[in-house]
Amino acid sequence: MDPSDQKHFTVVDYVIFAVLLAASMAIGLYYALSGGRQRTTQEFLMADRSMGCLPVSLSLIASFQSAVAIIGVPAEIYTHGTQYWFIGCAYILGLFIPAHVFIPVLYRLRISSAYQYLELRFSKTVRICGTLTFIFQMVIYMGVCVYTPAFALNTVTGFELWGTVLATGLVCTLYTTLGGLKAVIWTDVFQTVVMFAGQLAVIVVGVLRTGGVSEVWRKVWEGNRIAGLDLNPDPTERHTFWTLGVGGIFLMLSLYGVNQAQVQRYLSSRTEKEAVRSCYMVFPSLQLALALSCVMGLVMFARYCGEDHSDKLGSSSRDAMVIYFVMDMLQGLPGLPGLFVACLFSAALSTISSAFNSLATVTMEDLIKPHFPAMTEARATLLSKALAMSYGLLCLAMAYLTHLMGDSVLQVALKIFGMVGGPILGLFCLGMFFPWANSIGAVAGLGAGLTVSFWIGVGSIVTRTSGVKPLPPDCRVALLSNDTTAAIQTALSDVALSRPSGLKRFYSLSYMWYSGFNCFTVILVGLIISFMTGRKVLTHVLSPQRSSPPHHKESNGQVGTSQEETESFLPEAPFVEYETAV
Repeated sequence: MDPSDQKHFTVVDYVIFAVLLAASMAIGLYYALSGGRQRTTQEFLMADRSMGCLPVSLSLIASFQSAVAIIGVPAEIYTHGTQYWFIGCAYILGLFIPAHVFIPVLYRLRISSAYQYLELRFSKTVRICGTLTFIFQMVIYMGVCVYTPAFALNTVTGFELWGTVLATGLVCTLYTTLGGLKAVIWTDVFQTVVMFAGQLAVIVVGVLRTGGVSEVWRKVWEGNRIAGLDLNPDPTERHTFWTLGVGGIFLMLSLYGVNQAQVQRYLSSRTEKEAVRSCYMVFPSLQLALALSCVMGLVMFARYCGEDHSDKLGSSSRDAMVIYFVMDMLQGLPGLPGLFVACLFSAALSTISSAFNSLATVTMEDLIKPHFPAMTEARATLLSKALAMSYGLLCLAMAYLTHLMGDSVLQVALKIFGMVGGPILGLFCLGMFFPWANSIGAVAGLGAGLTVSFWIGVGSIVTRTSGVKPLPPDCRVALLSNDTTAAIQTALSDVALSRPSGLKRFYSLSYMWYSGFNCFTVILVGLIISFMTGRKVLTHVLSPQRSSPPHHKESNGQVGTSQEETESFLPEAPFVEYETAV
């Protein structure tokens, strides 16, 4: 980027940004030196199961509302219009189902890792497979979350790219390692407030500098950026009501139903009722966050439609345009650029700290403790802290690889969740809703789901054409002459004839369907293999009123229970069973 076009921070901006990092560190130090001082794994990983619904709900929002969303959603609206806004419809069932299906099951088992359920339901092998899949997913996503704000800021302001990545990663690693889950949740609360304040400041100033609400509305309307309800059932269409409103439900379930980063927050609640309430409280806040991001994209369109700033930025990335817009709008207002950058990095910090803590938990509970049952509590806590720090350093390495990805950051992030989160969701659904599924079917289903998801994902990248440089969005949809109309109709017919077919059409599946498609693949293959290998008769359903799972004995990888425990069945509970061979 031309240095003369770069937007610069004032001293006040640097101070505000530094205060954000210092406050996050201070919260971590506070919880490292107060209470139980993070001396037990129960406190470090589960916050002593003492959290209220308000901090948990704000933490749930912060984990999802990453820097990817704050940059990616406005860029999407600026480029393609408001069709993406319909994903808000998916939030209804995407939060209602976890609140009444997944949370009751997982909370009543009194587990620390969501994947412990898979061992209780299937076998230790299935649990390890689920854990490794989750680790793979989160390590990749962490790289995207750290790199995205650092790259955008470097492109526009000339901030040292890897210095920014390093500062973000190290601060987050330190307060997560020192303060445990309590520090993660309370920094999320603080960072959520900063996020909303930063976005609101940009919108208000942007509207005023663009000419007011009526002028913004006139430009986005004339520029055809207000999308109607698109009911096209074609699954290869990138965004329609069905891909966003229905496909988005499966995406939300994979995030808020079975993702350890979110499940761990439910499990840290004081009671099951508080956990369910926190899930409900997420809904209005997520809708507000989505609305702010979409409105920001519309204001950005009204300000820059018809203008091409890619030469100034040295990049055609719409993601970098968002930061340019923010710095352009807030330039000359000391403190506000720093507030938005703090907002952006708050989103990154909240997401990756959640990832560090959840990765440390599943590694400790699923991969280490089962092999070292006699490990002392002090050593287990120290090892958990070392794991959190190790994942933090690994995150920095993954950030280095993220710049190789070609899509927008929003699309890359949702593809990752669909490709890996979808099969994990299918594995949990297979266990909870199909009592005749067995361990062999579960492993085969997960393997098939991951294979198909990467087949589609890699295929879509390989077959993607580079195309021409996108034109800047225009402020006005011009009235067309007859000759122009005829030329466009001819071009559209040529496009229709050249639409992909066969495997290329399969690779063109909308990334919003990845979660649902891969979930059903796991369930279908899992059920077929279960019937082929001899289905299981589930002789026990864990009582939802138990404070902890009953003792059980393993025999050939299966778990048996006593007659007394079998009689403790409550019919309203989903399947949380131990299985015995026929």
